[in-house]
Amino acid sequence: MQNVSDHTQQINAWIALCQIDRMFPDSLRRLGYTVDIIDPHFFHDGDAVNPDLILTSRGHNHSIVIDCKSKTLKEEQNEKYEAIHHSPEFLLTRGVVSSAEAGEDYDAEFAYSSFADLSVNPFLPENDFAVVHFDEDAKQFTIRTLEDYEFNLDELQAQFPIRTGTRRLPTDYFPFDVGTGDDDYQQFTISILQSTVHVALEQDTFDADDLLEDAHPLWVDLDEEMKKELRAHTEKVINKYQQKGLNEHIEKVQAGNKDEWKAVSKSLQALQRKVDEFVEDVQAELEQTEIGDYVD
Repeated sequence: MQNVSDHTQQINAWIALCQIDRMFPDSLRRLGYTVDIIDPHFFHDGDAVNPDLILTSRGHNHSIVIDCKSKTLKEEQNEKYEAIHHSPEFLLTRGVVSSAEAGEDYDAEFAYSSFADLSVNPFLPENDFAVVHFDEDAKQFTIRTLEDYEFNLDELQAQFPIRTGTRRLPTDYFPFDVGTGDDDYQQFTISILQSTVHVALEQDTFDADDLLEDAHPLWVDLDEEMKKELRAHTEKVINKYQQKGLNEHIEKVQAGNKDEWKAVSKSLQALQRKVDEFVEDVQAELEQTEIGDYVD
């Protein structure tokens, strides 16, 4: 599974650094960092804030608030994140962070993350944010902090630069997003269609949450707003493919105020074949997208 945006690849890489992964370093896991929440939405001083993920080490009582960027930085974002940087305790009092202990020793640091070189970006703030680059060469990625934009926690900063030993970035921890590009949406569609078969084999009826829990390994760690968005897109995908013939195998049933589906085909093998056809079509669209991108 590799057809995802750079944005999604960065999120996966940060998560992978917190995991035991025989193909990727576990530099942050060894400091106790785990995924606290993905794509949190919250307000601070009246401003809406939406970083990409927060990693927290209970042992160090410390969180890393990460925003994965392309090349663009905005002064408005800098101001929001600087406010968090100087009043981290609100992440606990508002319940945004759940894996740390309240107390004077709790701290949270903000970090921009990018595949691009942000060192000459005119909107790079003059403060003590961390700025992390993923530099790729012929053999591997080197994950490094930009000089003068390093982490304040010494044990954390000492982990950098992190050399991955591979050019492969994991993509299975956070397998898809929506709203970040066509590749992600097509990968999302493939995952939901494949999960339809898995779940229909195990349950008499199922809903969007059942499909997403099967398709997304970190479903429980996603912010509620992101879950709402993914539920809506899941129902959209199922409804679209029901019109293309999936309704011969599953039908919509109403359960209270939400939609559910149940398998009606006598042969789940037929459902598998139908879904395989749909997945092949979506994968063909992905390949065409890649060729088109290359020509451009």
